[in-house]
Amino acid sequence: MAIFNRIKKEDSELTRHWDMLARQMMAGNVIPVIGPEFLVEDERGSNPHQILIDDLAEAYELSGHPRSFSELLFDKDFDVNDRKNIYAMLGDALSQPLFKPSALLKRLLRIKYFPFVITTSFVPVVEDAMREIWGKEQLRVMRFINDPSHNDDIRTKADINKPTVYYMFGKVCRSEKKYVVTDYDMLSFCKAWLSSAERPQNLSAELQTKYLLILGNNYSDWLSRFICFSLKSKYETQPLGLVVDPMADDSFLQFMRHIDAFTHDNAEEVVNKIESLLAEKEDEEERQRWNHPLPNADVFISYSRADADVAAMLYESLTRRGIRAWYDRQSLSYGSDFMNEIARGIKEAKLFVPIITQTMDRQRNEYHPYRTEWQTAIELASGYGRRFMLPVSEQDFDFYGSSIPQKIKDCNAFLYDPSHPDFESFVDEIAQLLTSL
Repeated sequence: MAIFNRIKKEDSELTRHWDMLARQMMAGNVIPVIGPEFLVEDERGSNPHQILIDDLAEAYELSGHPRSFSELLFDKDFDVNDRKNIYAMLGDALSQPLFKPSALLKRLLRIKYFPFVITTSFVPVVEDAMREIWGKEQLRVMRFINDPSHNDDIRTKADINKPTVYYMFGKVCRSEKKYVVTDYDMLSFCKAWLSSAERPQNLSAELQTKYLLILGNNYSDWLSRFICFSLKSKYETQPLGLVVDPMADDSFLQFMRHIDAFTHDNAEEVVNKIESLLAEKEDEEERQRWNHPLPNADVFISYSRADADVAAMLYESLTRRGIRAWYDRQSLSYGSDFMNEIARGIKEAKLFVPIITQTMDRQRNEYHPYRTEWQTAIELASGYGRRFMLPVSEQDFDFYGSSIPQKIKDCNAFLYDPSHPDFESFVDEIAQLLTSL
């Protein structure tokens, strides 16, 4: 009986971990940290590092089968004079595309909750996959090169929601020591990540508030711990997340349990589980989302039913950036009980965004709930010492000469072209404002 009770407890704990991870993903709080183990689809294997090592071992006619660049470089048959040239050799070899991103990698990166990705590989496979998914113009490429004056860093918290690939251990180039090849390089880079003076300050601070999904980094037990601690040292305030490691030994599993994290041994099963969990939770959220105002929303959108298409487009633009927005899509505010809920939703929201169009002047002699929403927001705004109302208005509408309340007209309105609505710069403004809050 004790055995079955233990199994039941372990299943319950695992369910808790998965549920927590899924909820944090949907909140935009999970960052993948991707190693080389499942990056490519190649007849020689899935790890581009090992493929390069094997090719070099063959070229130098080594008798052994090195499992790392350090083993390769210090093999007795490896040319001593080429050890320092390894960086330039790899830089030249990878100056053209050598590897195709695996289908599993692309499935992972297509999950919309993962715009910001860290890679521990110097090979640009994750970058290639991200460009394919997000587009070349939209993707930012950042790198840590173990030089405090040149390490890339995010500027604000909002940057963590923008499509980005960050090379934790440098990106391949011809320069020596700008990326991790040898064991000594790894120790040197990890030492820098642990130094508050050398690591990227803003990114490091943001990582402390996030969960990590660490896949394809089959390092030794203590190196895995070292890397985890380099990225996220404050386990006491928030768990690490999930580490996918098929080679994890008992001591590492015990370490993960101590920091309220968990492990799995199969990357494909993890991606399958994430996809199914997110689909399930998104369906559930979609069914419930519109029944009641979203508690503590970032943005409450107020609009006329005649402008439902505009409200939907603005909502989509906000949620794509990880901003929690809500609007009364189900016409809840036509019931008196729901008016109290709507008012509470506005009071709990960080920002109030009324959509102002020609419709408002045409409807000025009719009763519409959005005017009650305006009044609630106006009363709230008077108590804030910051911006609370951010109106959105059609370009051709006389916003400042219209019949809408003066308190709303006193706010600078964002103007959009109704024939080609584009809210991206407005969403940028909201993201910056939310960051300051």
